[in-house]
Amino acid sequence: MSQGVTCLSESPATQLSAALTHYPCCNINLLPAPVVLLHGWGADSQIWQTLPDRLSQRADVFTADLPGFGASPALRGYALADLLAWLDQTLPQRCFLMGLSLGGMLACAFAAAYPQRIAGLITLASNSRFSADTDANTAMPSAQYQQFLAGWQNSSADCLSRFCALQAQGDTQQRSLLRLLRAMPVVMDESSAGSLLRLLGSIDNRDALSHLASPTLAIFGDRDPLVPVACAEPIGRLNPLIEVAVIDGAGHLPQISQPDRVEALIVEFLQRQQYRLDKEKVAESFGRAAPRYDAAAQLQHRVGEQLIADIDRSIPVERIIDLGCGTGYHCPQLQRAFPAAQVVGVDLSEAMLAHAASSRGAGCWLCADAERLPLADHSQDCIFSNFALQWCTDLTTLAGELYRVLKPSGQLRIVVPGPATLIELRSAWASVDNHVHVNHFASADDWRRVLWIAGFQRVEIRSEKTVEQHQTVRELLLELKTIGAHNNNSGKPTTLTGKQQLKALYTAYERFRTVQDHLPATWEILSLSAYK
Repeated sequence: MSQGVTCLSESPATQLSAALTHYPCCNINLLPAPVVLLHGWGADSQIWQTLPDRLSQRADVFTADLPGFGASPALRGYALADLLAWLDQTLPQRCFLMGLSLGGMLACAFAAAYPQRIAGLITLASNSRFSADTDANTAMPSAQYQQFLAGWQNSSADCLSRFCALQAQGDTQQRSLLRLLRAMPVVMDESSAGSLLRLLGSIDNRDALSHLASPTLAIFGDRDPLVPVACAEPIGRLNPLIEVAVIDGAGHLPQISQPDRVEALIVEFLQRQQYRLDKEKVAESFGRAAPRYDAAAQLQHRVGEQLIADIDRSIPVERIIDLGCGTGYHCPQLQRAFPAAQVVGVDLSEAMLAHAASSRGAGCWLCADAERLPLADHSQDCIFSNFALQWCTDLTTLAGELYRVLKPSGQLRIVVPGPATLIELRSAWASVDNHVHVNHFASADDWRRVLWIAGFQRVEIRSEKTVEQHQTVRELLLELKTIGAHNNNSGKPTTLTGKQQLKALYTAYERFRTVQDHLPATWEILSLSAYK
């Protein structure tokens, strides 16, 4: 246990449960809620090893011992309802909840029953069902689970020894992992452990997973003998809010064998929850920029023209939407390229569409959110979108909508900025403070994953970088504001860019000045194509 850890049961200043151990944030905590870690069967909170300390660099962290484990008192009953009631009494009022194996199944059931309590859900090596049935065949065979349960009743010590071996089995660090597990002094009430083992075989979370209302990350090890990696894809398809990540070379306990990888996945997920775009601000920002947008958006226009040229002409194109059309700049170009097609410009900003209607003449315009399109299923032959979909808050939902409205064999042509966009500005701001000043942009892997989950085929993503040159940082900031592309994070404080902060930013950016006396601004351009 690290020096910064305090057991809440020993602190008279708190009324929180003795089951919780607190790892206070060691840095600036930007998350709206703490992170709580819930262990699995056969171990107490020691099973997390270094993960609580690692995560406490970025957030307040609590570990929770299940009833009868660690310092947590046993319960009278161990039905699922009893455990959910215990979690209701034990957890902070709102938290990011992470569960390992059985802990993940309990966390999922709790998130479905108490959605207002969960800011985000993370499961590690956790299935919708632990024991297989006829409808859930990507789980441990029922006969194997029954043998395990019988083994516990015959000799709990032998059963725990076998369980240690199964948790380590297949992992690239199998030998060292097994030694660590067998040396770990687990504090556990045997009767409670038996009850939880029986509960493990009875939980069925398929309905809970499909009705989750909170962002969810499900992490699996590809060599896990207890929770087969084959269950990852079915779980990912149950709910568009579920992200799936598979760790190569990991067994049942990747937080021990591959702590860096697990930490990175969790931190990236938490950062995405910290960073939420305010769509009203986005629409207002682009609306204000409409009269000046085309003059400043030269890069966007060049890239969009190439995107039109890339549209597959071998497939009939009768209906096209320009999604995030802005001022409608590309709508006439699309109409000329496909004269027999109906081209509809779609945008979130009414002011942008009003400008488009007045400046482009005849055309069809629709004000709508790309994540909730008021279009019929299978109605479009082509979805064209140029530098617009980065403003969507839920890429999985977006990809599902794009797939829904496309006709079979319909094509998707998208350009979005990638994560290396404005890397110089992001780096300069990082030396000024810890706030989010530059919009977050999804990676090629993020886009590939959500398109795959939605059902798209022949997904191709090309990444190119181009560097724009500026005389001053002020010139760059004004250009971003002119095209409506400045930070619109809903959690952004309103007092971030005072004179002192801007002065510090200008100074920090100077280290990027080139020998030609220019300040570079990198744009990573991701060009995506896919077919339904």
